[in-house]
Amino acid sequence: MRRLSRDTRSLACLVLVGFRGLNPPLTVVRKPHEAPLKADDYLPSVMTCVNYLKLPEYSSKDVMLEKLQVAMKEGVGSFHLS
Repeated sequence: MRRLSRDTRSLACLVLVGFRGLNPPLTVVRKPHEAPLKADDYLPSVMTCVNYLKLPEYSSKDVMLEKLQVAMKEGVGSFHLS
């Protein structure tokens, strides 16, 4: 939770007040994919200025969690870019 909050908003202290403290509120939107790639080929991204978490329509919850973990680990310092 702390890593997600830091990566989506760059505020590790957000964990103390929760996502309800965001202004504008956190919004999850669908990230489209382009053929021949599949949604599972993409990592999620964020737009911190409007608190959007952009997720592809993954084939399963397990894939989504794996892709979120990869994006947060590999994108430290850059995951905030769209």
